[in-house]
Amino acid sequence: MASTFSSSLNLELQATGENSGSWGTKTNNNLEKLESAIKGYVSIAVASTSDSLDTSDGSTTDEQSNAIIKLTGTLTGNTTMQSEAVETWYIVDNATTMGTHTLNFKPAGGSATTNGLVAGSKHILYSDGSSMFDVLDDCGNITA
Repeated sequence: MASTFSSSLNLELQATGENSGSWGTKTNNNLEKLESAIKGYVSIAVASTSDSLDTSDGSTTDEQSNAIIKLTGTLTGNTTMQSEAVETWYIVDNATTMGTHTLNFKPAGGSATTNGLVAGSKHILYSDGSSMFDVLDDCGNITA
């Protein structure tokens, strides 16, 4: 039986007895992906109005596995950033220059954040696999 990959973090699930001589490398790749999911950071220049986080089974270089994402660049239109359609969460720093445009985030094939990501602000996003939610947006205006 060949390796398979987990649905949320694309970790390589090795079959018993597989990968003799290379299991250490594959295990280290999995550990690096776990580390990224807990404390990883990536900066992404938004390149188009429909951009997606890079994903890759077994690779330690995919953007999707990182817990913290900084979005940069100048928006040329209303933009939606897309992740895989899995349960996940992100801390997103919207450092884009937006002008009059909006920036939303959504899982593939799903529903985007409802109010958009505010320029110059940090957001905690959660996806149930079909919709993306801005957690603090759901709290409303909290005052002391």
